[in-house]
Amino acid sequence: MFKRLPCWAIALAVVISWAALFRSSADESRSKPFPEDIPAARMVADPYPALNGIAVDPENNVVVASDPNRKSLLLYDRLHNTSEGTQTVPRRHVIGPETYIGMAAAVILDSKRQEIYTANNDIEDTVVVMPYTANGNAKPARVLSVPHQAWGLALGRTSDELAVTAEIFNAVVFYRRQAKGVEAPMRVIRGPKTRLADPHGIYWDDTHGEIGVASHGNFRGVVQNTGGGCSPAPSKEEAPSEGGEFRPPSIAIFASNAKDDQAPLRTIEGDSTKLDWPMGIAEDPVHDTIVVANNGDNSILIFDRERGGNVAPVRTIHGDQTGINRPMGLSVDAKNGEIWVSNYGDHSALAFDSAADGNVAPKRVLRSAPAGTSTPGFGNPMALAYDTKRGEILVPN
Repeated sequence: MFKRLPCWAIALAVVISWAALFRSSADESRSKPFPEDIPAARMVADPYPALNGIAVDPENNVVVASDPNRKSLLLYDRLHNTSEGTQTVPRRHVIGPETYIGMAAAVILDSKRQEIYTANNDIEDTVVVMPYTANGNAKPARVLSVPHQAWGLALGRTSDELAVTAEIFNAVVFYRRQAKGVEAPMRVIRGPKTRLADPHGIYWDDTHGEIGVASHGNFRGVVQNTGGGCSPAPSKEEAPSEGGEFRPPSIAIFASNAKDDQAPLRTIEGDSTKLDWPMGIAEDPVHDTIVVANNGDNSILIFDRERGGNVAPVRTIHGDQTGINRPMGLSVDAKNGEIWVSNYGDHSALAFDSAADGNVAPKRVLRSAPAGTSTPGFGNPMALAYDTKRGEILVPN
């Protein structure tokens, strides 16, 4: 009997075989070395860091932002305020091939151990952990292999666990906090009853024993495990086959010890919520609220923590005075009464009073580029098309 090889071994063997075949064919077909690289006539690129996730540590007065464009982490002074639209100089900039930072999404901080966690979302499929002291091309303290398209991160202080959202699998995966390498999760929230659909932001509320997850609503269906797949999935006996569908964006609140196909305690969902591509999410213990970066309409939505259903926000920060521009990351500083949000649209991070409401200006601004710098908005471009009629280049991300 032949032993079934794991899927990663089969994939690696295929890649090696094709590489060898290509190399052999190329060597036989050419008699001269390849010509030198041809320089591009022009290039569309963003030379500045693009701010995605954001986290604040009031104990050490540091704000950390993740940058998927230049594949880096930026550490700023929390009290710094950019004047006259100039670029903010970070305390430290973690960047380089040794860092393992790639398509960086959410970022969270462990102030007690002074560690930075960031999720590599769409290529590397890892969580990278860096010490606060890291700078330049620094090696991480540890790297954890996680499911494809991991985005959100949260730490359970009481249980000593790390929670990771996985977009494509409609799941929340839990690891021990110090997990590294290829390590099995401790538990998973996943299945039809969870109603998770393209989950992104996540927060962990230790005080009330709850976890909140923001979903976009793009449900890819329940993947069946036929015995030869690379990813564990519910069997036909455990869950019926479900096709993909577009669902309303939502915030699902689970018990912090939830696992498997467990329904949420309550869900915020419906037209009155104004949810539209909710990204970063956090709980505000001072105001007993849930705070969300609402990417779709350039706003911050604040909900009553205890309410569910088709409920309206108790407050909304929105308008031309706010400076909110395609918000991605969000963090609440309960100690200093502030809400931090990172703008993917214009290289900035904003600090608001946590009681702010309406069209209000931020208290402070950090910038990874001078004000007014254009942003191509590239995230992970994988294809290209040219519209000859309109003279436009189409770049899906």
